[in-house]
Amino acid sequence: CLKIRRRNMIRVTGNNSLLMSSLNTDTDNDTKVVDLLKKSSETEKSSKITGKKSEEYDSVKKSASSLKASAAVLSETGEDSIFAKAEESGDYSDLISLIERFTGDYNSLLESLSDLDTDKSANYSKELKSIISGQSEALQKVGITVDSNGKLVIDEVTLKNADKKELKDLFQGENSVAGKVADKSIYIGANAAADQYVDSCANYTAGGTSAEYVQMANLIGSYLDSLS
Repeated sequence: CLKIRRRNMIRVTGNNSLLMSSLNTDTDNDTKVVDLLKKSSETEKSSKITGKKSEEYDSVKKSASSLKASAAVLSETGEDSIFAKAEESGDYSDLISLIERFTGDYNSLLESLSDLDTDKSANYSKELKSIISGQSEALQKVGITVDSNGKLVIDEVTLKNADKKELKDLFQGENSVAGKVADKSIYIGANAAADQYVDSCANYTAGGTSAEYVQMANLIGSYLDSLS
């Protein structure tokens, strides 16, 4: 599972595939990024992004942010986690509500990726679905199943009566379903921000200026900052 943090490695995918080794904006790093990109085709161009396509990118970013938020809270560990509070009080209603929100956010991101309708968005959907499919039996036991479109469906009665340890094993911790989905949603949202920038540049080529890549880095950085 790829984690994305500012100043760490991040894959940026547009009509040109490129790898930004850092989100730093100093001159040396700018030069490295430009040199790397110039190895790609100098003639590859992207068309001006349409208003509708821009809205679809925005939808993916928004949905990814919402999913990251609910998944991060759900997977949190420690004495202030939602699981710890539920265990202490004996009231699991907030936890159940958060799981329901998580499934809704997950479904919304799948829908946004489908509306974007690119090869990359299709791959992101597959990556999300693979996280769920890896725990499909355990999820079904607590009342969460997958429909024919890959979206999550909740049986509220089964979920409310589910074994609390099974819920904790499924959703708490960075290696849980929620933890892996949280990381994947950050990756998806950041790449959507980069793709939106690339597609919005008329006659964008791999030989673009250093300033263009700094602008892209700042855009991705702003998106990641908005998640904190």
